[in-house]
Amino acid sequence: MDTTNTEERPPSCGDLVGTLAQPDRRSAYAALVLGATSLAEVAELAKLRPPAAAAALQKLVDGRIAVLDRASNTYRLVEDAFQKAIQAEVRVTGRSGGDGAGAYFRRGRLKAIPGDSAVRARVLLVVADSFQPGEVYSEAKVNALCGEWFDDWVSLRRALVDEGLLRRDQTCTTYERV
Repeated sequence: MDTTNTEERPPSCGDLVGTLAQPDRRSAYAALVLGATSLAEVAELAKLRPPAAAAALQKLVDGRIAVLDRASNTYRLVEDAFQKAIQAEVRVTGRSGGDGAGAYFRRGRLKAIPGDSAVRARVLLVVADSFQPGEVYSEAKVNALCGEWFDDWVSLRRALVDEGLLRRDQTCTTYERV
């Protein structure tokens, strides 16, 4: 089944709100909730013209709330999108209203590495969760994973090592989550 990648990071709560802020998108989302799977069904159920329904569905797919199965040309909701967004938000901001770390993430990516040590530690812990404890990673793999989070993957890799979240071997060619 050829679908949009659902393995990438979930949208943030802010991303979800932004995606659903427009009435046509909410109507298309409601149509999917009610069982519509095709563009025609969504347009009919949501009372949208087909071009408007197509645009709304594309925004839902781009916002990682829905996926398109290209083989059957059908849509379905990402059932746990909201739950994963909330879990990620809690992990980033903390249960007690946040500590400022959430401001450093946008659309599942890091905008900057914080200077404040407490916020930096929380942000880097979120990134470190990309690495499985006990698994050995090549430098290329570490660079690729860090690059998924942040454009300056070298600084991010160094910060993870400096923070004690990743350990480099003596030859500096492999890394392991601490």
